[in-house]
Amino acid sequence: MRLIHVVENLDRGAVENWLVNVFVESRKYRPEWDWTFYCIVGKPGKLDDRVREAGGNIIYAPVTVSDKFAFLRHLRRSLQSGAYDILHVHHDYLSGFYLLASIGITFRKRVLHIHNNDRVLPVGNPLVRRLLLPVFRLFSFLLSDYVLCISKFTLEDYRLGFRGKKPLFSVLYYGIDMSRFEKNSDRLAFRAQYGIPEGGKVILFTGRMNREKNPEYVVDVLHRLLAIRDDAYAIFVGKGDKEASVIEKARKYGIEGHVRMIGWSDDIPGFMKCADVFVFPRLLEPREGLGIVVLESQCAGLPMFITPGIEKDPVVMEELANWNELGDPDVWAKGIDRLLNASNQPDKAGCLERMKHSAFELSHATKNLLAFYEA
Repeated sequence: MRLIHVVENLDRGAVENWLVNVFVESRKYRPEWDWTFYCIVGKPGKLDDRVREAGGNIIYAPVTVSDKFAFLRHLRRSLQSGAYDILHVHHDYLSGFYLLASIGITFRKRVLHIHNNDRVLPVGNPLVRRLLLPVFRLFSFLLSDYVLCISKFTLEDYRLGFRGKKPLFSVLYYGIDMSRFEKNSDRLAFRAQYGIPEGGKVILFTGRMNREKNPEYVVDVLHRLLAIRDDAYAIFVGKGDKEASVIEKARKYGIEGHVRMIGWSDDIPGFMKCADVFVFPRLLEPREGLGIVVLESQCAGLPMFITPGIEKDPVVMEELANWNELGDPDVWAKGIDRLLNASNQPDKAGCLERMKHSAFELSHATKNLLAFYEA
């Protein structure tokens, strides 16, 4: 089997991290399969070496998507020369544009993968973007055989109004490497490392720091929580265009000493196992496609304060989930305070074991994808 995946680039994106993990895991079951990753951002990423070490191939687009015809010509030549069985594109609405390069080329399956509910295109003009979205969506329906979605709502949202018999739609859940959560963590050393008192309570936010993830709201919650108790600290792991506004809001409240900005980290399990509460105040619209951080939080046995902007699909352990509407941060703060004062704490080892038996375990999810390709 020869497969080509069209992705952004093999760097820090959640999609690419999931896909590379699945690729490496797949070598245990189908080592003879040939995987190629076509990166539309023509520059190396931090996952490149891992892909090559596992026997994968990487093609870098020599031109940007903005150079439309030159980009499509190069992608088409790459698709023709590779004699691929499977074409799998991973860029949501923009994938309809990529699929134009596949016209007239024979594949066993052309697969469009929808990873989130954001109706976005890399087009600066909002009017042009609104006009192109339905066009690219139509291309994706006409030129794909299958549409894979990462949650039930993502499927319903993308399929909305579609009445054709093809493409065929189905849900394919992400799988994550849960073995990363088996390592013991030293909570005292962790607090010392980040300048937090020994008994300090850690409120954790992980993910891209953008408008949709709503990290500024965590500062509002922290501000109200500190009015109740003085031992709370918020740690932000991630980067994005809301970093500066998070810092500015903390300064405005006079609580910057209780905020830690980490940037990107590859040790999300370490942070989650040493935190006390995970807070993810995702906006209600657009809703999160799935929420890998929600899966990771449960693997760590970490209680979660989340909004209905998160899908129900990834919540395996409802007892860890505290659902709250976005509104008065006092409600969040009081709920977190009650949780921090509770005597009964989650059985972290038991939580991890339950997650390992879920549909989101890496080997299980990998076998599902391989079975889909072979069907």
